[in-house]
Amino acid sequence: MKYKEAQAELQKGFDHQQTVSVPKLKRLFQSLNISVKKPLGNSNEEISYLQGEISRLKKENKRLKRRSDNEFNKVI
Repeated sequence: MKYKEAQAELQKGFDHQQTVSVPKLKRLFQSLNISVKKPLGNSNEEISYLQGEISRLKKENKRLKRRSDNEFNKVI
């Protein structure tokens, strides 16, 4: 399948909201030189880092809230 044919076929599917089978979609993507492989980077490391940052910020918020509550109680 040529590039222009694949592009037209895919556009037709989008325009008419048609269901496209996986094998046909693979052929279209190959013709259009589109890759749907997993990213090279390790996303698990990024997720772990972000979860750690969220946890750290939650603890910091709790600490600051307790501190402000204690200071408020001292004023009263």
